[in-house]
Amino acid sequence: MSEKVLIAGNNVRNVAESAAKAGYEVYALTKFSDADLRIYCREVVRVDDSQPKKEVKKRVEELAESSDLKIVLCSGFETLKVKGELLCNPPELSEKVSNKLKFYRQLERAGLPFPELLGDDERGIVKPIEGGGGEEVSISSRAEKGFLKQRFIEGIPCSVSLIASDGKAVAIACNFIYAGWKEMNAHGFRYSGNLTPLAVENDVRRELERLAVEAVELFGLTGSVGVDFILAEKPYILEINPRFQGSLDSVEWSSDINIFRMHAEAFEGKLPIKPKARRFALRAILFAPEKVEIKEKNFAGNPFFADVPNKGKIYRKNDPLVSILGAGNSREEVEEKILERRDLFLSLAVRT
Repeated sequence: MSEKVLIAGNNVRNVAESAAKAGYEVYALTKFSDADLRIYCREVVRVDDSQPKKEVKKRVEELAESSDLKIVLCSGFETLKVKGELLCNPPELSEKVSNKLKFYRQLERAGLPFPELLGDDERGIVKPIEGGGGEEVSISSRAEKGFLKQRFIEGIPCSVSLIASDGKAVAIACNFIYAGWKEMNAHGFRYSGNLTPLAVENDVRRELERLAVEAVELFGLTGSVGVDFILAEKPYILEINPRFQGSLDSVEWSSDINIFRMHAEAFEGKLPIKPKARRFALRAILFAPEKVEIKEKNFAGNPFFADVPNKGKIYRKNDPLVSILGAGNSREEVEEKILERRDLFLSLAVRT
């Protein structure tokens, strides 16, 4: 009999897919009940932003207890203090790295590099103290309550994906981060995809991996975790994601691995052998160019599309619409495939 897990988070298709392919019986509690999510799940329970956190917490606990499920807290839910058997970092630990002010104080004490925090009258990059995905990020001289301000560093946005266990960590991939990718209708600093591997010199990659391992080991995290950087004259740490990352699809496809299996084994004290990238792989997030209606759902199960919207669903301008996947021998080749598949999706699946 296969083990059973409850994947809980804002959008969990990538984690649910990886878990199902690793042989788990998957249940999901999420805000986005996409058409392809149901391919990988025995049951999908939808929640929305109107429900208070204590109600969501209760639903997670009841579903886990009634079906004897291990709980995996994913993006947006990683600090939800639920009772039950966890297969993820405890919410109290995730809270320590999710609060960027507390996180940067720890980095400073450890001597790890990050963009310096700025004073009241200085102009810099303003971001929420908690939250991610490039949402609500701007360049300004003012930081409202709940926001912090840092020196803006021009550079390459990137990340390192790791598996951690018993105080040790192994870097399994370096990834390029797309932020505000205009071809995907993204603006500003909005997260819009990942390319694996990151094409940099070996000494730069080794330094990124060294800093990522040191940061993850500093906080004692376990399982699948990621460290985001801005790479300029040297790498600067931006944040740690103490849970599965948006790069999961591109990392798995690039290296022919299963991250959920690695994650689960990490909680048994096992670290993986570092995998090799076999190809370039990209997951891009397409945002709605205007208000649209989905007229076709046959893309569910298509290997080049993920997070597939349900037929008849209405999306407002700038809503995340679908993920587009591609692989090839170079960044240019893969991006070209992504743009072709974007046009195909918009022509066949969308009604304006």
